[in-house]
Amino acid sequence: MGIRKGQILARRYEIQMRLGRGGNSQVYLANDTVSGRKRAVKQIKKSGNSRMCGFARKEAETVQKLNYPYFPEIVDILQTDEADYIVMEYLQGETAGERLCRLGPQPAQEVMRWAKDLCLMLSYLHSQKPSMVYCDMKPDNIMIQPEGNLRLIDFGAVLELKQEDARPQLLLGTRGYAAPEQLGNGHPVDARADIYGLGVTMYQLLTGQDPCKAEAGAFPARSLRRAMPRRLERIVRKCTREEPEMRYQTCDELREDLAKAET
Repeated sequence: MGIRKGQILARRYEIQMRLGRGGNSQVYLANDTVSGRKRAVKQIKKSGNSRMCGFARKEAETVQKLNYPYFPEIVDILQTDEADYIVMEYLQGETAGERLCRLGPQPAQEVMRWAKDLCLMLSYLHSQKPSMVYCDMKPDNIMIQPEGNLRLIDFGAVLELKQEDARPQLLLGTRGYAAPEQLGNGHPVDARADIYGLGVTMYQLLTGQDPCKAEAGAFPARSLRRAMPRRLERIVRKCTREEPEMRYQTCDELREDLAKAET
């Protein structure tokens, strides 16, 4: 069951409307009656699934620990028997997925600029001790603010790479965007999975095509958009190779090639 309009959580957050939903979660706009500010409230239902219990706290604690300006600020964590809630700053703007639906394929120069910014955000995660993998890069998780800045949202799939996770058998991320190793093909999940997800995201933003219709390692962007720079298509292809060792090995390496492609 969702939250009703006008319902007040923790005697403080008055629900105004639902902003979106996906999987086992829903996101609502709320008014913080203490601070007077708008908040986004993410509700994660427990549904009797023990794996889901505590996911909200794990996600919120991860973002709080990172304390990075391009990630959302966590305001509060609430727990009930039915659901967990993350209360965070409300980010104005639209997701890259929403912009794609509204305007169609995006200009190549814009996509390259966004990708370079996203490389910086992913590099920050990968540089943590232990290293973190975002695991869910896709247009719907990229917020474009009115002034053009990007913010990365939804950290529910973030994976901390510890020694015992050398070759995890995991089902992480979103099908179509997730690297093959995230779906349990035997390869270890590491930073190169995020590079794959970013490559797929670039492909979709450039072409408007559903990545689920393409096979891993086969994202022929220029066949769908002839005016695209050849160098950019080569970058997308290298990001989305099925074998991790054939991709860019770091986001810094990818960002450097994106900068060259812009000239």
